[in-house]
Amino acid sequence: MTLKTLFTCGLRSPALLTGMLAAGFLVPSIPAIAQAQTVGTIEECNQFADVVNRNQEILEAFEAEISRFSTRATEAETLDEIRQAASQYVDAGDEVTDNLAALATELDGLAIADGELSVYRNDYVTVVDGFSEALDVVSGAMAGVADSESEAELSENLEAVQTDTTDAIEQINELAIDESDLVDNVNGYCGAS
Repeated sequence: MTLKTLFTCGLRSPALLTGMLAAGFLVPSIPAIAQAQTVGTIEECNQFADVVNRNQEILEAFEAEISRFSTRATEAETLDEIRQAASQYVDAGDEVTDNLAALATELDGLAIADGELSVYRNDYVTVVDGFSEALDVVSGAMAGVADSESEAELSENLEAVQTDTTDAIEQINELAIDESDLVDNVNGYCGAS
């Protein structure tokens, strides 16, 4: 039997429009220190890791969409082209927040009997919800850009994006620290409990 340690985590890039949330989680399968764990705990660690590992796919898809958005935004010359690029960003942001919400719901619904692993799971759900909230803020600001009807309004809305992005990146950076600590704790627990 193998035990999947939960992800190793790199810090997330704070460059929102060039790959925010680019780093994700890796869940390597390693030989278990199975004798030190009960079968139930091993299975719970594996369930937890399997669900969390899907976050990598969510973030990779979002990163690819952000890259396409960045290209379109850089090439945009008219108000309509800028609006279209912003609209595509909003759609990508909505999709990733929906996926993160589904992931959090699935994690929250895991039947985990191990008390400590349950706490880690709840903490991870809080982190995922925080990432989703930060992305909602940025998507809302980008929706203003997408709805801009004049260059003057576009300029105002781009300033709002800058302000909201700064706040969201700060929140994401704080959550990334929490996430990194959580990853270390879970890896240690699942490998040695």
